Amino acid sequence: MTDELATARADLAFLRTLAEGDPRPSAGAGLLLMSAGLLYGLETLIHWVGISDLVTLPGWVHLTAAVGATGGFMLALVIILWMDRKQPTGTAMRKAYETAFQAAGLANLAMVFVFGFNAFKTENFALWLYYIPVVFALQGAAWFVAARVQKRLWYGVVAIGWYLAAAALGLTMGSPGLFNLVTSVALFGLMAVPGFVMWRLSRAAD
Repeated sequence: MTDELATARADLAFLRTLAEGDPRPSAGAGLLLMSAGLLYGLETLIHWVGISDLVTLPGWVHLTAAVGATGGFMLALVIILWMDRKQPTGTAMRKAYETAFQAAGLANLAMVFVFGFNAFKTENFALWLYYIPVVFALQGAAWFVAARVQKRLWYGVVAIGWYLAAAALGLTMGSPGLFNLVTSVALFGLMAVPGFVMWRLSRAAD
């Protein structure tokens, strides 16, 4: 599922800004998080509506939601990276942090292969669902690092939220409707909202 890959990219972009030593949030990272949270939160919300039979949705609506979310995020990613292209590369310490977070991202991609390949091989999509709580837990770990580095309480609150969301996904694995609803709420509340806050703080700092 491409939304997990995209959220990982957005989170890594945010974490790279932490190593700069500048206490101000990054506007670009905030916009990436907000974009990913809104787009993929909306996608999973549409899936929840269809699965829960609140509204009868044809298959093409679900497909359009998935493709639209991924396409929209890729467009946002390109635009934001272009806007941030002249940002300095940073110090050696920043590069060291970047390397650590990039290594975490590569580990994430490795798990994409493990879960995705075996789900395809066994023709059992349920295997892929187990990957999503893992991604949420990794999001929590990333925000925990952010809280420790920047000593911001609300970063820690977001980290705890991701951990609780991962646990909630584990409890709702057998209920596709609730699973998608929890995913959507987490993406809106733990990614889009923090991204918006970061963006606003960066504008206030300027």
